[in-house]
Amino acid sequence: MIRVLAGSVLVIVTILLVPSVEKALFFLPLIFALSVSLVNTDKFKLNKVLGIIISVVQSYLVFLGLGIVLYFFDEWIQNITNGGSSEVEGVALITLGGYLVALLLFYFYSYLFKEINSKFSFRVISVCNIAVIIVMLVFSKNEYLQFGVEKFPAYLISWCIFMSLAYSLSLNKELFNKKIKSK
Repeated sequence: MIRVLAGSVLVIVTILLVPSVEKALFFLPLIFALSVSLVNTDKFKLNKVLGIIISVVQSYLVFLGLGIVLYFFDEWIQNITNGGSSEVEGVALITLGGYLVALLLFYFYSYLFKEINSKFSFRVISVCNIAVIIVMLVFSKNEYLQFGVEKFPAYLISWCIFMSLAYSLSLNKELFNKKIKSK
């Protein structure tokens, strides 16, 4: 069970050690990729070092791609609504974007890691994404995830924590099932 939680703990410790939020946001894809790949090096289909490097590159490409898509989608929403986007549109945009990143990274990781159960992983990723949304609703009042608000970094950090947990659960399903059955 320690192996399942190690990725999330690694994200939390790393975020606490980074001196500023801006630097943490730049390194977030790296932190996320390392939190998943370092804990699960024995699950790689490839060489361990090559697997870690590919994991980091995939993470940066997916985060960059999502950032570009969300930027254009946000512009498109503002053009449709004549420049006035509401809070609900910002919530939907960020929530959907975070979920798409999680699924896209899972798709790429399915080629990188062995023994991934797609059905179980999809459920775990969905539950962890809902947990991120609940955490953000609890810890932010009226300014939930609007662009330009200081709540967005908190969303990204909580996303990394919960999604590293989801991927660790997906990659270590047999350990998780054994622990649940023993209780």
